[in-house]
Amino acid sequence: MRRLGALVLLVVVLAGCAPAGRGGEDGGLRRVTIVAVSDWHGQLDPVTIRVGGVARAAGGAAVLKAYFDRERRRNPRGTLVVTAGDAFGGTPPVSSFFEDVPAVEAQNAMGFDVDTLGNHNFDRGLGHLRRLMARARFPYVVANIVGPDGRTLVPPTHVVVRDGVRVGVIGIGNPETPAVVGPGRHGDFRFLEPAPVVNEHAAALRRRGADVVVVLAHVGATAVAADGTPVGRLGDLARAVRGVDVLIGDHTDVSVNARVGDVLVVECRSRGAEYAVIDIEVDRARRRPVRAVAALRPALADAVTPDPAVAALVAGWHARARPLFDVPVGRTAAVLGGARDRESALGNFVADALRAAYGADVAFVNSGGLRDALPSAYRPADRTLRRPAPGYAAGPPWDVVRGDLQQVFPFGNVAVTFRIAGRTLWAALERGVAAGVLRDGRFANAHGGFLQVSGLAYRFDARRPPGRRVTSVTLAGGAPLPPDGREYRAVTVDFVYKGGDGFAMLDNGTGTTREPLADVVARALTAGARAAGVEGRIQERSE
Repeated sequence: MRRLGALVLLVVVLAGCAPAGRGGEDGGLRRVTIVAVSDWHGQLDPVTIRVGGVARAAGGAAVLKAYFDRERRRNPRGTLVVTAGDAFGGTPPVSSFFEDVPAVEAQNAMGFDVDTLGNHNFDRGLGHLRRLMARARFPYVVANIVGPDGRTLVPPTHVVVRDGVRVGVIGIGNPETPAVVGPGRHGDFRFLEPAPVVNEHAAALRRRGADVVVVLAHVGATAVAADGTPVGRLGDLARAVRGVDVLIGDHTDVSVNARVGDVLVVECRSRGAEYAVIDIEVDRARRRPVRAVAALRPALADAVTPDPAVAALVAGWHARARPLFDVPVGRTAAVLGGARDRESALGNFVADALRAAYGADVAFVNSGGLRDALPSAYRPADRTLRRPAPGYAAGPPWDVVRGDLQQVFPFGNVAVTFRIAGRTLWAALERGVAAGVLRDGRFANAHGGFLQVSGLAYRFDARRPPGRRVTSVTLAGGAPLPPDGREYRAVTVDFVYKGGDGFAMLDNGTGTTREPLADVVARALTAGARAAGVEGRIQERSE
């Protein structure tokens, strides 16, 4: 009897060690592989990342297609490729200039299976969004964006069958979208809080026979806790959902690979620099996952052969764009970088250019509208230009081309001059610092509404509650600027003046539309090798 018992135990152990694969026609373990990127933003070309202190090229549509195909070969019957919004909008010049048609065409060529809607998908309004979605050869899903009649903008869910496994996918848009896109560009659609919507649809998908439930959510982590779990909206959503197996986040450029309760939570670094491979083993007899694991991997360009068809597609768009974008417009004495949580050289340069162009007393721009440094990551064909990227002539000074302006200012924002009362200016500055938090003794902020300024300086205390953080505002000469009714000549961009990023207090009817922000900056650059630096205009100080 002991020998028989040992034999039975051995059989059980060996059965438990058997690899996942196809069992009987209706049973056994099946493996589904989900490949995901976050916040791709139409990054057709590789970006530069640092690996072990060494600069490496990563991402780009042709490189990502090679990695996606590698996973498809590894699991031919069970792989699907997804992303969670913002695959277009806020894109590099070669896509944004052509109204992001190149981004969607590249998604088609890479073989995406499902996408949802991020805030930047609404940048050019609903009509443009619908035209781009009509070009896609894959479905969009979003459950929490609803019209006055309760109907969703696109279907709330989609079921994908892979190797006999029914994968139910729920899409979630960012609830903050109405505040961070141009007013009116989302139409009359409402953005509901995600968790109750997810729970409702997850239960419905289970009733309809879904074996796996995946959420594509355009919400992200603001940080990762010591135990690896996400902090911020993504973590809050993970803790609130029920009946979900995998939650894929987006929006914040943070790497997440963690388990929160029963939910596997994943988010990748943005623009295709990193991709996730999520393997889910499903017990078909019990119709549920028995194991789900993820790996986050850099999409290193020198580790694969870029897909030739996708590379040719991208090259074709570049050929159309170069005569427009490779035209020099000026020089900078240093690389002008931006920031969303502190004063930046780029912010000072742009705000100064606005103030000088219109003779204003004060100028301010939202940091989220400055999408890259000057010079940017755009790569002109002329390698004799002085550029900070490898392969170009040495600088400084650095040559700036029209493509840099398209890269830094992809939204087409236009200058607006207006009159502003001191109390309103204080309220705007308060709005700019309201979303940030103190982390490890330092102000941290990802919200695009942080204001870069010219003609004034301000201090704020992040320990104070939002709305009471600004402690002093002074004009450029040092005179106090009190929160009263005195008016000043001001200039900003139309997105901010019309209430974008939550600046609802500004539009007082005195605004005059001027010219595109990119043209203002181009004119400032033609004056010579322009220098700009951090001067102490914005200071976070505990009072």
